[in-house]
Amino acid sequence: MMKKVTHAVFLLMAASIAMSSSSGVLAENTLEKIKVEQMTPEINKLVEKGVKKAASLIPYLKDYPVTEVVLKDIPYLLVNNYKSKENNAEFVSLVLDKNTGELLEFGKHEPYNQKSQTLYPIGKSKEAAVSLMKKWYGEDMAGYQLDGDGVAKVFDGQTNRIQFVRMVNGVPFTDDIVQIQVDHEGQITGKSIGMTIEKISFANLDQTLSKEKAEKQLSTYMELRYSLDQEGKTYKLLYVPAFSGKLDAVSGKDSVNIPYHSKVNVKLKGTSKPVAKSREEAQAYLTQRTGYDFANGNIFFEDLTGEKPVIINYFWKTKKWEGLTNYSWRTEDGWIGSMLIEPKTGSIVNYRVIDTSMSKTATKKMTQEQALQLAINELAEIAPAGTGELLLLQPGEYDESTNQYAFHFVRQEQGIPVEDWLTHVSINGSNGKVMGIDLNEKVDGVMSDPKKAISQEEAAAALLKKYPLQLQYILQEEGKASLVYTLPGLFDVKIDALTGEFYNSGSTE
Repeated sequence: MMKKVTHAVFLLMAASIAMSSSSGVLAENTLEKIKVEQMTPEINKLVEKGVKKAASLIPYLKDYPVTEVVLKDIPYLLVNNYKSKENNAEFVSLVLDKNTGELLEFGKHEPYNQKSQTLYPIGKSKEAAVSLMKKWYGEDMAGYQLDGDGVAKVFDGQTNRIQFVRMVNGVPFTDDIVQIQVDHEGQITGKSIGMTIEKISFANLDQTLSKEKAEKQLSTYMELRYSLDQEGKTYKLLYVPAFSGKLDAVSGKDSVNIPYHSKVNVKLKGTSKPVAKSREEAQAYLTQRTGYDFANGNIFFEDLTGEKPVIINYFWKTKKWEGLTNYSWRTEDGWIGSMLIEPKTGSIVNYRVIDTSMSKTATKKMTQEQALQLAINELAEIAPAGTGELLLLQPGEYDESTNQYAFHFVRQEQGIPVEDWLTHVSINGSNGKVMGIDLNEKVDGVMSDPKKAISQEEAAAALLKKYPLQLQYILQEEGKASLVYTLPGLFDVKIDALTGEFYNSGSTE
């Protein structure tokens, strides 16, 4: 065994590991700063134990006889096994518990194969994965079972990923997932880590609502929305499940306690809309509003009128950005600002500034509630007349990479939110500056009559027919697993409120 612990060799392989591993440990930790420690007899014993266990589970490990140990400030040992001292391109990584030497996961890494390969049959992949799980954990597989159909929804096109979920009291514990990778030849090329559950307390099943009562509670979260169709002429009336996706299994209420889908009454001040009739005025306005100094450093300006804005994330089905003046600013490192202006009046309808250099060192000082109030104050200044009551769609999630809170509001018609009348406000988490606005004004179109809509109960029944409620354990706080009812596979689902059928991208499924 090689006792040498190298830094340079590891850095060469780090990117490969991070890209190809299905493991949380490998993916999250390989790019961290490595602390090189002295090998000890105790560590040697742990490594020998882990490699011996791996050899009994991974037949091809014998073809990788050269072993390198990487020691880091985490409770794991990373052991890389190579075919030869000279070949660093192909290796098998083993992750061992630093205290016991127990094998936790592994991954086989080799140069990307450009050749077209037919994936191994799913049925046989499942058989191979189950066989490995039994060898690894014992016949009971430590309570793991195939998660649904057992096929992970994300894969790399080269391997099948077979997914297992831990069952506790007969209920899936969805924070404890294991994936097994099976390549096109049926060879297992990776196994991700499971979770240690001995220190977790699990909620008692006795007080759980029946599924029937939970389904009734779900219907109260079915809310009407207007959504403009693809042609931009008619607003479809839709039901959406307006909750986090998880209902507390005891109370039946949304398990996430956030100001989600809450009403916000903006008292308009009648102030004139902000205007910019030249590049200089636009730049001065951005500096005044956001605090970003466009005169500092090597900043490039571009007039991109006719093209989509670069860093503005919100576009409309009607492509309302077309016909607007589109200014953008960037440095050599990337885009820092965009602004959309109505050319005839000079009215600013959209801008966004992201100061990545500052956000890397910035400290969040504002609370979510403080940032929300600033966003509401901003809307009072700039929202069009007749805006009325708005609905807060999202609670103002904080993005650490930009040091900004993002708030999404929608206007309403007949008390029903209109998805396409979206207003967005971004608030700097350190100083409260308004780093972005998006004033998406009313779009003309025929509104479906809400009196013809089916009931909430009928909409919920249509939803549940395709996405039945499932009882699950989830970690909502450290060391404690709560029970929730959720709808697995649910994503951006909408029900046509006139027909009860599923609606997607302007067409009925």
